[in-house]
Amino acid sequence: MHDHRDDAIDDAARAWLIRMRGPDAHQLRHEFETWHNADPAHKAAYERAEAIMAQSAILKGSVRHGRARKSRPAAQRPFMQRWLTAGALAAAAAMLFVAISAGGASLSGPNGQNPMAAWAAEPLVTRHGEIRSFRLDDGSVVTLDTDSRLDVALTDNVRIVKLGRGRARLQIATDARPFRILAGAGEVTTTQASLDIGYDYDGMIGVTLSNGAAVIAPTGRNTSKSVIRQLPAATPLAYRADDAGLRLRARSPIYGDSEWPSGWAEYRTVRLDQLVAAANRYAAVPIKIEDPAIARLEASGRFRISQTDTFVRRLAQLFDLAIERRANGIHLQRR
Repeated sequence: MHDHRDDAIDDAARAWLIRMRGPDAHQLRHEFETWHNADPAHKAAYERAEAIMAQSAILKGSVRHGRARKSRPAAQRPFMQRWLTAGALAAAAAMLFVAISAGGASLSGPNGQNPMAAWAAEPLVTRHGEIRSFRLDDGSVVTLDTDSRLDVALTDNVRIVKLGRGRARLQIATDARPFRILAGAGEVTTTQASLDIGYDYDGMIGVTLSNGAAVIAPTGRNTSKSVIRQLPAATPLAYRADDAGLRLRARSPIYGDSEWPSGWAEYRTVRLDQLVAAANRYAAVPIKIEDPAIARLEASGRFRISQTDTFVRRLAQLFDLAIERRANGIHLQRR
């Protein structure tokens, strides 16, 4: 006979295994030990989960600039591999998201939602200077800008991602499950949309809906309907990352970066210091402008900001500047 209690204990054990290898392990230690010691079946289930993880291979892969690898149909892949296809790094035993109803266990998922979702063991990340795309198992595509981090949780009832740093473009596939995007004090919810969301240079988070429909509200489990707002299409907005009231404002026009997944940026008018700040997100060594008069110069046009040497040469040509390479960076100065 199928024992649903054993299934629940195994689910809880796998969830604890993921949580105790995450950043909150120290805070969860007492609660974990209480659950672990409450029943010999809990200890046995946890040991089984550890054994599975030890025997599982680490799945690695990436899709760069939207070119997806071929993969087996989802129905042919093992259950613990189906939630995320090419592009993620995840331990197979830790790639299971669960709804937990084990006696004595009380795990908090993102925002305390129930059923409770455990984050994947490995987040999606990019290194400094890297732009990279990932395809989720629901068909959504996530492109991460340089030095970005996105945690992912897909369950039977909800799809959740949390932007820890950097910037992401999300092309969200149609699905009955809501797709929630957490970033600072804000939470965007949709079932199908394309949007950009990311941390700006000044403590703000910018969000732009390209197509589809989405709403935004302050992050929290008891969000009032009165504070839920529809995101207007093609209207760049911003909010402070730490603003619990989530006061939306128009995003500064200096961010001419709708083409950032290709490494380009286009501006009608932008100050050189602001343009250089955008390029320094990708530069291995910083570009420096120390002359305030040069910093105030304005540029317009399309720039390959992800290619530092090409970018610097173009600025030097446009404004007749000298390039001096020093140990602390690339300096642009008057000739």
